Amino acid sequence: MSLRFRKIPLLVLLLAAALLCGCGTYSNLKKSTEKMVRDFKAPDSDLKKTVFRTGLNNQVAAAQQDMGAVIDSRYLETLPQSCPDLFLTGSETSEASQALNLLFQKSVGPAESLVLIKIGKQLGISAVESSRFSAIAVRQQDSGILWLRKKLSFAWVSATTEVYDTETGAKYQDETFTRELKLTDEEAESIRKGNISSIPAVEKAVFEIIQEMADAVCDAVKRTPWKGYVAKVSGETLTLSSGSRSGLSAGRVLKVYEPGPRIQGSEGQTFLLPGKKIGEIKITTVSSDSAEAVATSGGGFQVDNVVKTK
Repeated sequence: MSLRFRKIPLLVLLLAAALLCGCGTYSNLKKSTEKMVRDFKAPDSDLKKTVFRTGLNNQVAAAQQDMGAVIDSRYLETLPQSCPDLFLTGSETSEASQALNLLFQKSVGPAESLVLIKIGKQLGISAVESSRFSAIAVRQQDSGILWLRKKLSFAWVSATTEVYDTETGAKYQDETFTRELKLTDEEAESIRKGNISSIPAVEKAVFEIIQEMADAVCDAVKRTPWKGYVAKVSGETLTLSSGSRSGLSAGRVLKVYEPGPRIQGSEGQTFLLPGKKIGEIKITTVSSDSAEAVATSGGGFQVDNVVKTK
């Protein structure tokens, strides 16, 4: 029996054990079982997907609220911890990396999808992740009836994460995470002054949301098949923009697909549909970030062709 199928009863045992333990133990076991479920569902689990992380749009820091720097550091460390099987990139200073970061600083509009695809293929990445953490706000709501009505203050914590596919330019994850917490008048005034860390419940909500964001990105990326791209064609040799760091090794056979036709989205965006299979290749040599291969069937291979596992 394969390891993948042996994990199923183990999940049941973990959950049963959690019910006999305290809440803290249950929370830790829940995270462990969620990761195992992700691994169980993930296609091409022997290969490592490369995800480009754009800089966090941290509006808490922009509003000079005191948790801005903490959110930045927690965000940077949480996704690698939640999903160690992803190779995360984005801090490089190459021209292509800078161009991709600039693209997301102004947000991806209708005309930018093809730019995202072009840069993504050039960098050899599977997906682009972009996240925003909104400034923590105080909202007021009326409570009570008639002469007993009064205004209650609530903290509103909100963040959004998006994941874009580099083969098609489509956004396949767009999720917002929120918390609303009742505040005392003193706590509301502290938030207005930017002193968020003085309120433990709000700080806890921030950290929970960051964890949920990381788990959502991990789930979304791991459910998609691995893909790579042809970076160069020289005679009968194809160079791929993925290598041993992604898990590729000499002798592996991959399917090759041409880029698909363009389609228009409802808001004027341009996307590419997945293309037709045009052949197969066999990897001959591998380095850390690239691999060379030769054709075993088909032909007409070009730069930007997509490669996928058999």
